[in-house]
Amino acid sequence: MKLVHPEITGQIFTGAKEHCELIIESPELFMRYVNELNNQVLGGEGGFVLSDNDKELSISKYADIIINPIEVNINDRKILSKLYIELEEVSQSEKHYMQTQRVLQVLRSYFADLEQSSSHILSITDDIDIVSIFKLLGIRFEEDTEDIVARIIQYIKIAAGLLKKKVIVFVNIRSYINDKQLEQLIEIACYEEIKILFIENVQRKIIEQTDILIIDCDGCEI
Repeated sequence: MKLVHPEITGQIFTGAKEHCELIIESPELFMRYVNELNNQVLGGEGGFVLSDNDKELSISKYADIIINPIEVNINDRKILSKLYIELEEVSQSEKHYMQTQRVLQVLRSYFADLEQSSSHILSITDDIDIVSIFKLLGIRFEEDTEDIVARIIQYIKIAAGLLKKKVIVFVNIRSYINDKQLEQLIEIACYEEIKILFIENVQRKIIEQTDILIIDCDGCEI
């Protein structure tokens, strides 16, 4: 896995270690690179190129960026949409197909009883959308709203397993969590086979599991 930029000589994720810490001391460059990468994650243009075995990958599809870890939302619309699709596939699997049909039949029968008890002539579609039922039931991931690290770990697992992300970029996360907690995130990322890029504006204690690339205040790489 490689992440490169035409203005950055060093290549990210090409060292012996799985993860990388990119320290950008220049405020102007920090803002420009973070903004550019965020724009590409959202589907816009930019100079960063993500590749795997020399095959270019879509950054918007395979990467995500967390600028404010406090606002990590494991139940946003994009994630829940993917969850419902996965649950729908499970509901139609050989193991659950008959059970799903029985549940839908119960709903149809319940509606017929309601119609009989009302003064209206009504109809119901033969093709009940089970995803709509998931939404109606408010199915979502249970989350820990108090423990920011637990929530980030949960997000890493969801990003790797459900969203099929290969890279997560954290911006200045070391301002929010300590070194031990950071190592926890790295351990989970390794288990989930997802790479992490930490973008920081100051250098802190070196974390053994990460390569380090420094761009100083003059824009020189160290």
